[in-house]
Amino acid sequence: MLSGLLLGVLFVTPFVLTYLFFIRWVDRFEPEPWWLIGLAFLWGAVIATTAGGASSAYFEGVLQRALGMSEKDPRLDAIGATVLAPVFEEGFKAIGVALIALMSLLGWRRIDGPLHGAIYGGVVGLGFTLTEDILYVGRQFAVEGFGGFVVLLFLRTVLLGLSHCTFTACTGLGFGVAAESKKLWVKVTGPILGFVAAMGMHAVHNGLPTFLGEGGVLVMLLVSWLVDLAFFGLLWVLVTRDRRIVIRELLGEVGELLQPTELRLVSSYATLGWRNVVVLFTEGVSVWRKRREKQLALVELAFIKSRRRRGQTGAKLDATEARLRVAIAAANRQGVFISH
Repeated sequence: MLSGLLLGVLFVTPFVLTYLFFIRWVDRFEPEPWWLIGLAFLWGAVIATTAGGASSAYFEGVLQRALGMSEKDPRLDAIGATVLAPVFEEGFKAIGVALIALMSLLGWRRIDGPLHGAIYGGVVGLGFTLTEDILYVGRQFAVEGFGGFVVLLFLRTVLLGLSHCTFTACTGLGFGVAAESKKLWVKVTGPILGFVAAMGMHAVHNGLPTFLGEGGVLVMLLVSWLVDLAFFGLLWVLVTRDRRIVIRELLGEVGELLQPTELRLVSSYATLGWRNVVVLFTEGVSVWRKRREKQLALVELAFIKSRRRRGQTGAKLDATEARLRVAIAAANRQGVFISH
């Protein structure tokens, strides 16, 4: 079993980390800090897998004794796969997302919109995927050898590697919508509906092969790929939405805090991506850092103004906006200009 687990770590980890870096990369305009992304990932990998699996197994044992079932009763497996696992696994993953949302509620804004909610939910789900897939493929290696290991790795981590990510992204999306809305009913129902959607998707995912056998596996693959495409589409819509916010809110600052060319470049995916890398290698770390700091300050200012537009007020918001304006003005006096 130990050899299988080591192989699982070796082969599963690169795939999951690739998914993680891609999702983090999508957040071009207001990227979340790596330390919190890492904690969200660890929550999914350690807390959610341990507590979710233990809770599901415990209540499966309770049901077995209460209903007088044998350990191999297929009805017990069906209940565990389609009811207990979705409830407890998604439940403990949701707690991680809720803790980050609580940080925002207490004034340290992290989940302040649908995009960040979906990203944090997805990251928690990927952490869960890492541990669960390592355990599954490690067990498969012990039972069926390297051939079985490769087949299950390809099925779970390659073909279905984003499943838990998309499940919990629904929960995060619900928290993100709630954080952005001013309506109390949305703040209450958003996380609940997101969590229900996550459990429902998880239950369908597990239920198709449980009740339909090999045919169910094929249907599950098709459904999962459609969900993955929908998830990527959602991310694209939300990132495009953020870009519109940046353009709208910074347009009134042109001529004062930034030049027209800078507005075009600050709202460009390329400028926030590979062009920064070009600057790093052609002009040095110092120029790259100053340019990047100005970019992030301008984008953060845009989202501060957007929050004001939605009716948010407060001394902390005022202080943050004042700090950003001072920092941008100082960068301008130093000749920091986003020109390419």
